[in-house]
Amino acid sequence: MKSAFLSLIFSLICLFTVAQPKEYNLIPYPASIIPQKGTFYISNQTKISAPEKKEYEGIVGLIGAQLAGILNSQPNANNTNALKNSIYLVLSKTYDFNIGDEGYSLQIKENQISIQANAPAGWFNGWQTLIQLIKLNGKHIPALTITDKPKFAWRGLMLDVSRHFFSKEIILKYIDQMAKYKFNVLHLHLTDNQGWRIEIKQLPKLTEVGAWRVPRTGYWKDMKAPEPNEQASYGGYYTQEDIREIVAYAKKRYVDIVPEIDLPGHSLAFVSAYPEVSCTKTPQQVLAGDPWNAARTNVLCAGNDSVYTKLDQIISEIAALFPSKYIHIGGDEVTRSYWNKCPQCQQRIKTEGLNNIDELQTYFINRVANIVSSKGKTPIGWFDNLPGKISENITLMSWKDNKGGIKASNDGNKVIMTPAFFTYLDFYQGDPYLESGPFTVNRLSNTYKFNPLPEGIKTENVLGGQGSLWTEQVPNERKLQFMTWPRGFALIENLWSAHEKAAWPIFASRIEKHLPLLEADTVNYSKYFYDALISGFKNDAGDILIKLDTELPDLKIYYAFDDTDPDQFYPVYEQKPLAIPKGAKNIRVVTYRGNQQKSRIIKMPLSEIEKRIKP
Repeated sequence: MKSAFLSLIFSLICLFTVAQPKEYNLIPYPASIIPQKGTFYISNQTKISAPEKKEYEGIVGLIGAQLAGILNSQPNANNTNALKNSIYLVLSKTYDFNIGDEGYSLQIKENQISIQANAPAGWFNGWQTLIQLIKLNGKHIPALTITDKPKFAWRGLMLDVSRHFFSKEIILKYIDQMAKYKFNVLHLHLTDNQGWRIEIKQLPKLTEVGAWRVPRTGYWKDMKAPEPNEQASYGGYYTQEDIREIVAYAKKRYVDIVPEIDLPGHSLAFVSAYPEVSCTKTPQQVLAGDPWNAARTNVLCAGNDSVYTKLDQIISEIAALFPSKYIHIGGDEVTRSYWNKCPQCQQRIKTEGLNNIDELQTYFINRVANIVSSKGKTPIGWFDNLPGKISENITLMSWKDNKGGIKASNDGNKVIMTPAFFTYLDFYQGDPYLESGPFTVNRLSNTYKFNPLPEGIKTENVLGGQGSLWTEQVPNERKLQFMTWPRGFALIENLWSAHEKAAWPIFASRIEKHLPLLEADTVNYSKYFYDALISGFKNDAGDILIKLDTELPDLKIYYAFDDTDPDQFYPVYEQKPLAIPKGAKNIRVVTYRGNQQKSRIIKMPLSEIEKRIKP
């Protein structure tokens, strides 16, 4: 009887072991992974084999260069089809609708690897999966079969280069990193109140004047206005040759560069260069901080035909520079009060039979969209709930919340989802007391909750989604990286993966496996998801009690009220609210996993916690 019982237990253990899927720690996770027997050993003898066509030389060379970087030696390139220890790039003989243009089938056997796709974009995406397997497993790669394709066509990151200018070299590195994780759109916010960043040859003052402001460091809203005779020396712009280089670099990595010229608001840099485009026509200066002030005209005149002439010149040059089918024209946060006092705008309202200045904004957006369409491009705008009919030809970005995307999609517009609460990468990642974030919090675990298909949306009109990084408080490349990663992992998991979404703790463990890969690429990232979360409440007696929590479930929290730095030998939080000792002024907390410290030590004044308690 005992022997039979042990045999049953052993059988159950074996069954359980076989039934558990092997975790490959890939981001984004493929649609299907089938484990096979054996491993493939990759070495400097590994050959790359591809069809002999000039059009494929670029991707074969890129894959070879990346493989050489891993192996620290140059792999062989060979186009014969009878080679062992080879990586084959194979085109499907007939179009495989199961994987589309960007999908792939990756087959790893003991003596060869094949990446089959309908188009080179699929090869590239399959290679990104393979290179992750190499970096995560070493040169012995597990045999398996992966079939994969993206959930959405638009998998983007938006980078604001107006508030702070980022050099061409920084942009190229950013493209490299996003392409490794199958992002395929870089939306560049090229103009705003704080700087015009693209050369327009017909309007040279846009960069001569609009690209520069006085240098300032510090918190965005407190930045001082220019002093008399102070030189505007901070800024920069991309020449048209720079743009061509960025576009070509991105194209090799199957990333589409989508330009944005933000209109008719957010236009102080434009107005500073050409004051006649505003309603007041008064001289202005590009400012370092926030220009929301009635005396600072940052809105274009919607009634002046010469404004549209200049916009036609700008859009013509942009359309010629960017092969993307899209041009973004902004359209949000317009201070329409200028139009109330402008005779030309009021005349436009009468001429066009409009009811008010709100409808004038709809008119402006549709008219500029028609200019974009006349250049053979599709206009994109930020969703703003305006009266009147926005042209169905305009693709709309839902940014305030999901409601805009739901409405626009049902009105017949194509939509891109970037709801701020889940996708804005300028929102801070840790406790607000410790950060200079100008708005609110968007923690890593919250980004993972992003759903590009909220209830009620017309799914066939959803192109995809993106993370949006505004850079008011992002002055350099290291902060740029820090704000993007690892939240970018959570975004791409939701935008690419058709696999059943993993529970947050499982996905978080995958993220941790990729942090060393970021370090190897010298890419900065946030570790704030390791921090303890501190909150308070009042009990019935009016006493303040402290609650502690973590984003990751396997961390222990150690704390101190005596103004010493806690470690793993201090009291551990046991999921019960903490009473505050008499005389305590601060709480300090730290998280550990086993004996390894995972978070920074946070010192929080108890007075700050009390402020947050709602009456």
